[in-house]
Amino acid sequence: MKDWYVGTFAAIPGMRGNFEAADLPGVNLTYSSADTALAGTQGRSLDHIGFEIDGLAAFCEELERQGITFDMPYTEIESLGLAIAFFTDPFGTYIELTEGLDEY
Repeated sequence: MKDWYVGTFAAIPGMRGNFEAADLPGVNLTYSSADTALAGTQGRSLDHIGFEIDGLAAFCEELERQGITFDMPYTEIESLGLAIAFFTDPFGTYIELTEGLDEY
């Protein structure tokens, strides 16, 4: 999982205490092993996570070239000055990508 976030989002790999971790601006993703199958996030108390991406259209195109299938493809919301996209990572985490949200 850590390797996927490092490869997909250019997260910086590291450790947080005894746990594997990856850092992105403003967030530390900490990983631990699980003895059972992981449940997806959508519809649960933590429905999804989100990342603000500069150059979102090009980023989404690159993800599609890597085989990512979007639940909601890149969409511009001109009235709000936003662009958004949603996909589910290989581990079941529902991910929202935005561009322009940091202006609010």
